[in-house]
Amino acid sequence: MTLNTGDFPHTPLEPDSSEPLYVQLGGRLAAEISNGTLVPGQQLPTEAELMSAYGVSRVTVRQAIQMLARTGQVVARRGKGTFVARVGVQHDLNTLQGFQDALRSQGIEPETELLEFSASAGRLDPNLPAGLDLPVRLRRRYIVGSEPFALVEAYLPAQVGALGEERVRQLSVYDIVQHYLGLRIGRADVAIECRQPSHQIANELGLPKRTNVLVMHRTSFSGTGQPCEHMRIHIIPDRYSFKLSLPGPLEIARALQPTTA
Repeated sequence: MTLNTGDFPHTPLEPDSSEPLYVQLGGRLAAEISNGTLVPGQQLPTEAELMSAYGVSRVTVRQAIQMLARTGQVVARRGKGTFVARVGVQHDLNTLQGFQDALRSQGIEPETELLEFSASAGRLDPNLPAGLDLPVRLRRRYIVGSEPFALVEAYLPAQVGALGEERVRQLSVYDIVQHYLGLRIGRADVAIECRQPSHQIANELGLPKRTNVLVMHRTSFSGTGQPCEHMRIHIIPDRYSFKLSLPGPLEIARALQPTTA
């Protein structure tokens, strides 16, 4: 929903102040976000409406919006406008966990839609890395707050085909691997990139053309080193971030020191 400037009281700017007008305007809008007048996911008034309401130029409005965007308070969507940023999710890469588990650990219970369950599509999929014998392909869309959040493409061993669509619909990928296949996950290789999605994925996520997404590639291996799943997770980036802690030289040196009996 778009919020018209007439829907909330706004304090006039002070042209004689030493503080630039765009900083004042950015501060006014930030206050409306902070006090809940502008809520997460809500569209800001248009540039023309803000220009009229505050008596400033288009350049001033754009500078104010850019200031809020740099601090993560708003996000611009090409062809749609500027929106108050939603609460983000931080995925901790220090812990081996499934995508659903990463969301649930932060109090988010996503709605999931199973878009595809095929026992053999992985055999012909050119996007599956070479050397992986994972013919079963699942495609799921995750929805948070009534909006598409991510799209997951998962590849699994042939035995998973016997589960059937209804059973697969109820289980996470790691649940399938660990509880149905009975495999202990020993490690996972993860790579993250930013790129434009395919036309199909952009449509499924409701994204305009030329919008980039985060793509996380993950291949998990059993305790014996056998690949047991591969995933591509296409994530709308303005609501997701990754966290990774790395040891410094001092911590590594301490770990290498011999222990005394």
